[in-house]
Amino acid sequence: MKKLSPPTSIPERPVFRGFEVDEPWLVPGYRRNLPHLRLEGATYFVTFRLADSIPEVVAQQWDLERHHWLQAHGVDPAWAELDPQRWSDAYFAISAGERRAFEHEQQRQFLVELDKCHGSCLLEKAHGIVSKSLVYFHGQRVWTGDYVVMPNHVHVLVQPFPGVQLEEWLYSVKRFTSTEMGKDAAINTHAIMRQRHLWQTESFDRIVRDVAELERTRQYIANNPAKLRPGTFALKQMEWLDEFAPRSTSGRSSTFQCRDGDSSTLRCRNDQR
Repeated sequence: MKKLSPPTSIPERPVFRGFEVDEPWLVPGYRRNLPHLRLEGATYFVTFRLADSIPEVVAQQWDLERHHWLQAHGVDPAWAELDPQRWSDAYFAISAGERRAFEHEQQRQFLVELDKCHGSCLLEKAHGIVSKSLVYFHGQRVWTGDYVVMPNHVHVLVQPFPGVQLEEWLYSVKRFTSTEMGKDAAINTHAIMRQRHLWQTESFDRIVRDVAELERTRQYIANNPAKLRPGTFALKQMEWLDEFAPRSTSGRSSTFQCRDGDSSTLRCRNDQR
């Protein structure tokens, strides 16, 4: 694993803290195609995926829909690169209710499409490698929470130590897994490995706002592989989170819900390949 920057302090034990993010434009972070808010001590729900897990035609349709929605609300998509401050001011001038509904629909589309198992689904054969990478720095640079390695994507709860950047940890995970998978003869002949672009560069991450959201997220992770064949995924529920939110023991269909009301419910299909 690539070495990470040393933490500025080492917590004695993991502690979950909720964060109110009612005014995200005031929270440190950055935006690429997605917003990435950063708060010290926060626990993040992170999703990262293989580069071929979303068909290009689907991604292009999402971009088109997003551009149309932004333009209809007075935001020129080009401002994101040409004038980021103007883009931010215009976007957050849109009512919070409309923004949240739009963002939640984007998240719903994203998670549903992932569970259709598009692409090579190489993680069916490499979930052990990914699992090893997710816990490698546990207790040294991050607290790793529950995770599931699906055939073409990964969901994980993670809390970086003070001074450790989430992006740096994710880069280390992706780099290590790419290298190790390249050594496996059963995997390295696949076209996506020859392209040397295994993982999608940008990942999805969201600060877990409160205990209720933590419980829902744990349930979502536990239920995500409910319809997959044994041996095609890896699921781990970490004990340290049990103190703050009970782990899920049900096998019901997956539901992920953020905290902003009925419009935020994301129902995800777990289609058997």
